[in-house]
Amino acid sequence: MRAGRFREQWNNYFEGNIAIWSYFGYKYHSNLIAKHILPLLDVPESGNIVQIGTALGITVETLCNLYGASRVVGYDLFNPLSHPNIQFLDTEKSVPPIGNLAYLDIDIGSMSHAKENRKLLLQWAVDNMVDGGYILTNKKLATELKQEKIKRFKIIELNLFDIPELWSNVHESRLNTKVILKVLK
Repeated sequence: MRAGRFREQWNNYFEGNIAIWSYFGYKYHSNLIAKHILPLLDVPESGNIVQIGTALGITVETLCNLYGASRVVGYDLFNPLSHPNIQFLDTEKSVPPIGNLAYLDIDIGSMSHAKENRKLLLQWAVDNMVDGGYILTNKKLATELKQEKIKRFKIIELNLFDIPELWSNVHESRLNTKVILKVLK
């Protein structure tokens, strides 16, 4: 456990105050999208596969199985299951020390609490993405960035995919609140 300013967050998420052990499991939207949608996309064959905000690390493991562990890295404040591909990162203080991104899932905090942080990470991601790479992010944030004339990406709506596992619970799968961006150089 991390001491200091992260102690309360650890207690909330990993000591039972919030149901992280069931909420961030195999049916979590990031994992379902990685498992069912990413194989349908032309994710570049070179470049890093990254998740920022890994929770338990289940999505990181799915990404390792899809793309090989040498390409995958996850960043979070915690690594409760000691996954070898998850590194500590406080995104309130810095962006990940990595570039050449082929896929990135930005899954930190909530839009109500981390919107500016997510916006900073999204801009960083667009600048560090290989041509044709993908970013999974919040739909509202992507739309705002597009309106700011940052037009280096195409928005792909998740509800275009006919995948029963995603449609079984639209709220949990985030079909209407998340989008995938294809970055165009």
